[in-house]
Parts: sequence; C-alpha cells; structure tokens
Amino acid sequence: MKKKTSWVKGNPAIEHRIVHIDLKGPKIPIKSFYWYLNLLSRWGINGVLVEYEHRIPYLPLPNQFPPSDRYTKQEIRDLVGYSKDLGIEWIPLIQSFGHVEYLSRIKGTKILFEDPDYPQQLCPSKKQVKQYLKELIEIVCELHPESRYIHVGQDETHQLGLCPLCRKKVEKIGKIVFYLEHTNLVWDYVRSNGKIPMFWADMFFTENRPDLLKKIEEDVIPVVWQYDDTGETSCYAQIGGVKPSKINVKHPYKITQSGRLVYFAGQGDFFEDLPEKTKKLIGINEKTGYPRSFSQIRVAANFNKNLWITCAVYNCSDMLFMPDFVRGVFNPISMCKLGKKLGIKGIIASSWARAHSFAPISPPWTLTLYNLANFAAASYNGKTSQNQIKERMEEIAKEIGMPYRFGEFSLDDILWVISGQAPGPGVLGKVHNLEYILKILRTEKLKSIFGKGLIISVEAELLFTKLLFLEEEARWWNPAKEEIPSILKQEIAQRFSVIKKEIKKLKISAFKYYTEFVGDEKSFELWWKGLFEFDLYVVEESIKFLNIGNTGSDGFS
Repeated sequence: MKKKTSWVKGNPAIEHRIVHIDLKGPKIPIKSFYWYLNLLSRWGINGVLVEYEHRIPYLPLPNQFPPSDRYTKQEIRDLVGYSKDLGIEWIPLIQSFGHVEYLSRIKGTKILFEDPDYPQQLCPSKKQVKQYLKELIEIVCELHPESRYIHVGQDETHQLGLCPLCRKKVEKIGKIVFYLEHTNLVWDYVRSNGKIPMFWADMFFTENRPDLLKKIEEDVIPVVWQYDDTGETSCYAQIGGVKPSKINVKHPYKITQSGRLVYFAGQGDFFEDLPEKTKKLIGINEKTGYPRSFSQIRVAANFNKNLWITCAVYNCSDMLFMPDFVRGVFNPISMCKLGKKLGIKGIIASSWARAHSFAPISPPWTLTLYNLANFAAASYNGKTSQNQIKERMEEIAKEIGMPYRFGEFSLDDILWVISGQAPGPGVLGKVHNLEYILKILRTEKLKSIFGKGLIISVEAELLFTKLLFLEEEARWWNPAKEEIPSILKQEIAQRFSVIKKEIKKLKISAFKYYTEFVGDEKSFELWWKGLFEFDLYVVEESIKFLNIGNTGSDGFS
C-alpha cells in the first residue's frame, strides 16, 4: 500500500469522497483494478461507486451474460475486501428503473420493459419487475455484506407512462408521484436488507418538482448531478428543463471571451421567468447578472439536507478520444467548493464509460487520472482558488507519472489546448495543432499509464481529424467534381490510403495498451469501431462520389 500524497492531511473538506467506476464500458482487468484502487487510496479517496450492469456475477433471470462478460463472486469479494483494507468503501450501483438497455441482450426479458420496442426502462406496473428487483437487491446485498449503501440508479426515466397501465396511473396521479411510488418500493427493498438506498435525483428537476425532495425519508440519499458548470456563475439554470439567462442571448456588440450562445428559449421559459423563490435559492451574480452555478444543487439543498452531489471527471459528451481536460478539472473543483460551503457530506466524481449500453464506448478511463487527481485534492483539502489549483499542478503531474514541463510549455498548457481541438469546421488548423502537440509530447519518453494512453489518443485524434478534413475537401469540390485536376485526385486518394494504413497500424499499439490497462478485448473492439468505422465509410463513399479512382485496398480492421 502506497503512502498518502501530500494533500491528504488533517480533516477532509468533504466527508465522503467517492469515485464512480462504470463497468458498462470496459471490463477492467483485475490487475489493473487493484492498481487503480491503490492509487485512489493514496489520493485520499474513501469510496468507490461501482456501476455493474452486465458485469455482475449473476442476475435473477433464467439466462445470463457470457462468463467472459462478468466478474466472478470471488473476484468481487476479493476486490471489496482489498478496498476495505485500503479504507475505501465499496458502493454497488444497479439500475432499478431506467438505463436497462443491457437486459434486452438476454432472452426472456422483453416482458420487463415499459416499451419493448426501445428497452430503456423497466415497467413499474408489472409484477415480474417487482419480483426481479426484489431478488436483484437481495443478490447485491449478499455479494456486499459490508457495504452500507446501495445505489439504485432511477435517473432519466423519460418513458414513464408509455405502457397502457402506466399511462392510466400517470393521468390519474401525475408522473412524478407515480415515479415515487416505484422508487419508494425499491428503497424499501434495500432498507429491508439493512442497507441505505441512494438514487439519482434528476427527475425531480425534469418534472419541476424539487419541493418533493423534502418528503423523502432521512434514511434515503438523493444524489444530484450537474456536469457542465465550471465556475461561480452559469449561463443557464436547469429547473424544469434548461432555462438560459436572457443576458446570454442579448448581443453585446463586441467580441467576448464568455463563449457563444448555447441555448435559447421561448417567451416565459428563461431563467429570469422562474418564480422569485426559485431564483432567490439559485442566486444571481451582482456583477454579471447571470445565475449562480449548480442551480439544482442549490435548490435541492433547500429541500433535503441528506443529499450528496456528483461532478464529472469524464462526461459522455466530451471528446471522442480523451476527456475534456478543462471541463473535467473545473467542474469537480467548482463543485467541491460549493459542497464544502453547503456542508454536503458526500461528493462523487463520475466517469461515464458510455451513455447507455447501446452507445459508443468512451475513451480509456486511465486518461481521467489528471482530472481525478484534481478532484481528489480539492475534495480533501478544500483548496479551490486559482492560485491553489496552480500551485499543486506540478505535484499532480508527478502523481500521474508525467513531466510537468515540456520545454516552455507545462502539462496543463498542452492538455488544455488539446481540449480545444475537438473536430469541427476548419479542421486543417486543428491538424497542424495536433501534429505540433504530438511532436512536443514525443520529446519525452512517456512511460506512465496516463502518458502512454495520451500519446495513443492524440495520434488517434490526429488521424480522425485528417479524415474529417478529407470529407471537408470532398464537400468543397462537389459542385465542380468534373473539373478536379487529375493530380489533385491522385493526391486525395493517396492521403486517404495513408490514413487507413496509419489507423490499422495504430490499432495494434492501442489494443496492447487497452487490454493491459483499460479493459477486455470486446470492449476495445467496440471502442475502436465507434472511433473510425463510420467516418472511414463516409470518406470513402465521398471520394467515390467525386469520381476519384483507387483509394487503396487496406481494410479498416
């Protein structure tokens, strides 16, 4: 067991500092899992929230996922016991309402869904669902006898009311009351097994009924998540949908650094149109007029004193090949600052392996270590000012096995520039930026898990951006495709052939890294297909459409 890092001193700013481990993406290799738990312990993390999905040893169903997809009972028990020895509490997370797409891959589960045509959600009106959840919770509690908490999901239940039985109930008592009927039943199952239930609390804000949070009993923990806010203020509030501030849509007639309009709203649906009581709870920055950040947390804290909060070191809307290193640092740090101020007992750093089990797999979790170290430091020592963040960055670089300086640039300079390179219009400039960044990174022999993964991800990002540039060129030439000079046709075909060869070559090193540190072979193939397969097809068809000849015979795989 490694000794604690320097920021783990004295009493922590927030009592429960939890890291979310999402297993619906890669099945983390056991050796890597132990290494990860050791690192988290060194950083002062005292809990992990483990989202099992199809990785759980068994389900209360006649059919199971293949053994290769699951951890065994003994593996889970050994990991849980090792975590306990490190001072890390293991909190299992199972889905008990929404986000159950994965169950559709098992025969005989169709009857459980609210809408079998798109199996996102369990149907609360069916007795088979109640029995399934009762037995599932018993299994989870038996596997985790020393876990005090069981997280039961219950977020984003947008299909509620689609089946005829549920529709009648929704029409009679309303969606959020019907939602609470089911969630209370599940919480009772958890409590009857001697555990404390936790759940995601977003539906109270989706349905614009945060006041109902005050009716939740004290032995249930609502968990409020907000992943976008990164400072003191926000351009919008999230109460009954996104409520943008009118300030953000009024043109200042000058270039600003605050970013362009992200959301607009119809009359009566702006932040300024919220009830005065709600606006007062959120608060308004006197200098800018914008609402204060983390609107849901501020409102929820007024109605429920037991809530925990969740930030994101990686969000599924981040970049394809790596986390957003800017949002992924400042969302957690800003939330730690607010959590300490409000006296919140628990904060979770989420890292989503995929949005749902039909979605592409996210970048390797190993690339979140930079963001995660920043979260660990802020949640333990409560130091969140600009100077305090800057002062610990060199230590954080060392903690993840990276040099802090690359010539005149710091690691932070490089990671934050990368975060602005998400492909979009005008990608040629981004190609040049990524090529230069890759050259800088290669001046050092990066041997750490983070460093090796970063090199692979920047290489992949560069190749992907080059692909997009070819697609952009095809769009430019389309109106005059009969007049494209033959020498240019040859050059485009040659570049595409080279990109395909480089992708094929990169896959070899990426596979070796992924299966050693990140996950299983099946997860790697899903991740890799999500990165390149579609865009290779689009570019190849675009080039054919321009009557450009042979693009090379190298296949994708």
